[in-house]
Amino acid sequence: MKMKKLQYGINAIRALVKETGKTPPEILESGFDPRDIEFGVALIWAGLLWQDKSLTLEQVGDLLDEAEDGAYFELVTLAVNGLVASFQRSFGIQEEAGEPEKN
Repeated sequence: MKMKKLQYGINAIRALVKETGKTPPEILESGFDPRDIEFGVALIWAGLLWQDKSLTLEQVGDLLDEAEDGAYFELVTLAVNGLVASFQRSFGIQEEAGEPEKN
């Protein structure tokens, strides 16, 4: 399984919401601390479900333990960016940074 290929479609978002109990707005508004290992592993797990719908959180933890040093941080960074892009695409959310104010 290629762990660097994470995808966040609607079903991945649904799985993440079900697993964490957080809605998409709650996830976006609360920000993300990579030291929150429970959420980080769940986030990576949700992004891998497209490859294997039977994948468990424990299996993702084992894969991360077997991976090279720094793999968790690299993957969680990819996961956060992928999830935000998916939210923007799925919910029509525009990035606020750099947009001029509208009067």
